[in-house]
Amino acid sequence: MFMDSIISDSNSIFKFLKQLDLDLFLSKPQFNHLNQFLNVMIQENYQGKISAVKHCHRTTFGRFLNDSPWDDGAISNQIQAYLLSCLYNRSHQTGKPIYVLVDDTTCVKTKPSSQATYPIQGCDWHYSHLHHQSVYGHQFVTVMLQCDDVILPYQIIPYEKDKQSKIELVKEILTTLPKPPHKGYILADSWYSCEALFQIANQLGFYYLGGIKTNRIILPKGYRPKGIQLKQFANTLSLKDLDLVTVGSERYYTYLYQGRIRGGHVVQIILSWPHTAPLEEKALRCFVSHDLKMSAKQLLKHYTKRWPIEIFFREVKQNFGMGQYQIRALKGIKRLMLMIQFVYLYLKRMTPNNSCLGESLRQCQRKQKQELVKIIYRKAQNGVALKTIFEELKIA
Repeated sequence: MFMDSIISDSNSIFKFLKQLDLDLFLSKPQFNHLNQFLNVMIQENYQGKISAVKHCHRTTFGRFLNDSPWDDGAISNQIQAYLLSCLYNRSHQTGKPIYVLVDDTTCVKTKPSSQATYPIQGCDWHYSHLHHQSVYGHQFVTVMLQCDDVILPYQIIPYEKDKQSKIELVKEILTTLPKPPHKGYILADSWYSCEALFQIANQLGFYYLGGIKTNRIILPKGYRPKGIQLKQFANTLSLKDLDLVTVGSERYYTYLYQGRIRGGHVVQIILSWPHTAPLEEKALRCFVSHDLKMSAKQLLKHYTKRWPIEIFFREVKQNFGMGQYQIRALKGIKRLMLMIQFVYLYLKRMTPNNSCLGESLRQCQRKQKQELVKIIYRKAQNGVALKTIFEELKIA
């Protein structure tokens, strides 16, 4: 087909998939569907809809996502092995730590009526940080790996409330990680900071470092055995108890607490305020780690490494239609997340000097347009009728 020739000549997604040995897990037609769809995903007007696929009828591609008998679990394992090889080799070469970024994002969907025959599978009510309320839709628990300037998505999994908790799901993902070559840190927000993740991090050779809610109870001297909430403890402090530290271009007042939290082991907690709002309750942010040797400045500096996962969510929603998909089967949605991983990995491999993903995407889009013009030019030179070219482009 005409569009096939544009795809095969314009970029190396085909070669990238071959390098991952995905042809060992997919039949030739399945591999072709995957290759074609990834090329569609990097086009300028792609909005996450299957109808954007032109090489076959949308129902054919829908069956590929929802029903086709390919082992997405084995392919996911293949991606994970590739990522671990990239990141852990980078850590060996540079001596830099491995960061494991944990977070979730919510994709809002319309709540179906009670009469709906085929509602979207896997949807439920989830709390959205963006909307500050519970919304109906899918929530995706995501784990990314980072070492030096390499940041890649390790797993994107829809959270199913009726099967397991988010903590159990994250523990399941983390157990697939080998011990880091040097130091390793698991970074998460306050929704994930709990004894279970402290323990699994310790077992795997990582340090846990995350936000912690200000209503958590600590057990400092003078407040045992009942303990005191972090925000209440902060009210007992004065400015002379705080240290002023600089992280990047920002300055913070900090207080370091080392001791037990209720129901847990000895940890280190940093109470921090912007330097413009010391000791103000609404400005208080707390962070916890079981690395007892870390200073307040080091802890805050490490925690800033969590920001790329927020950027990742924004990029995949803006560029790859995450959240705008119109797929009803949960199996198809899980497979779509795999494809988002593939196209993100491909573009990051092309990104020079850790520049933004958008630049790589625009570069691919320019190449696609250039290739299209080249092929039209060649066909016109060879005497192919304009009507035939329009038909092959499906714009007749």
